[in-house]
Amino acid sequence: MSRLLRRAAVAITATGLVVGAVTAYLVRDPAPVGYWRSAQAYEQYAQDYRRAFAELPAPRETRDLRIGFGVVRAYRFGDPQPGRAPILLLPGRGSGVPMWAENLSRMLADGGAVYAVDALGDAGMSIQDKPIRGEDDVAAWVDEVRAALGLGRVHLVGHSFGAWSAANYAARHPDRVVSLTLWEPILVFAGLRWQMYVAVLPSALPFLPESLRRKGLSWIGGDDSGDPRASAVGAMVDSGTSGYVAKLPTPAVLDGAARARLTMPVFVGLGERSAMTDTAAAASAARRLPNATVRVWPDGTHSLPMQYPDELQAELAALRLRAGG
Repeated sequence: MSRLLRRAAVAITATGLVVGAVTAYLVRDPAPVGYWRSAQAYEQYAQDYRRAFAELPAPRETRDLRIGFGVVRAYRFGDPQPGRAPILLLPGRGSGVPMWAENLSRMLADGGAVYAVDALGDAGMSIQDKPIRGEDDVAAWVDEVRAALGLGRVHLVGHSFGAWSAANYAARHPDRVVSLTLWEPILVFAGLRWQMYVAVLPSALPFLPESLRRKGLSWIGGDDSGDPRASAVGAMVDSGTSGYVAKLPTPAVLDGAARARLTMPVFVGLGERSAMTDTAAAASAARRLPNATVRVWPDGTHSLPMQYPDELQAELAALRLRAGG
C-alpha cells in the first residue's frame, strides 16, 4: 500500500483524542468504559482489522494479557536477543497495531524483538473493563503490560497520543525505559492547535455532512487524497472511529517536573506542517530535555511514521546504539 494512502489513514487516527473530548462534552455519555456502538460495528471493524493486519510481518506470538484494567492484545515480532532490550510500540488513538505496517519490517531488520499492543480503552482487540481515570492509570496499564510480557527495561516508541502515553509512562518509571522515541507527540511539549477542534467537530456531530468530516480529516493528515477507506489501514481506522466510543482521560501537557524526569536518551520527531500541535513550541520545549535529539521535517505532517519510515528507523537505530542495550 502506498504511503499516501497510509497518510490518509492517519488523518483519522489524529482526531480520536479530540473527537472523544468534544463528544463527551456534548453528549454526556455516562458509560464508565469504552464500548462498541453495536455488534455490527464491531464485526465491520474486526473484518477491516484482519485485512490491515495481513500487511504486517507475521508475528511470532499473539497473547491476550489479563491486567487490572481489562484484557490487552499483544504481539511479538522477531526474536529476543541476549543483552538487547526489546522495543515496545504504543499506537496513536484509533489506530491499533496495524498502523505500524511501514515501520515494523524496518525495525525487525535491525534485530531483536518488537512488541506491539492495541491500546486499552480504544478501538482494537483489547477489551477495557475498568475505568481509566487519569494519567496515573494510563501509566499503570502500560506497566502491567510490560510486566505481563516478562519484559525488563524497554525501548519505548509512540506516535501521537501513543507518544504522550509513552512519555507519561517514562516520566513515572524512568528506570524501566532504556530510550524513548516520540513521533509527532501531542500534549507532551505543547497543546493542540485550536484549528484541530474546528476540523474534528463534524466527526463528533454525526448529523453534519460526511463531506465536512472528510475535509477536516484530510487537513489534519496533510493529505487530500479523498476516501480514507481506500487503504486497508484507513478502512480499519474509519470503522474504529465511527464504531467505538472511547472513554479515556484527556491528558494535560506534561509539566516541567515530569519532563525533567525524562533523563534517558530521547528522540523527538516533528513535522513542520503538523496540524496537531505548535511545532516550534514543541521543538523548543523538547530541546530542553536533558538528553534529547530533536528533528523537524519541513514537509512533515502528523503522518510522520508513514512519510519517513527509513529516516525514522535510522534515528531509532542511532538512539538504541547511543542508549545501549
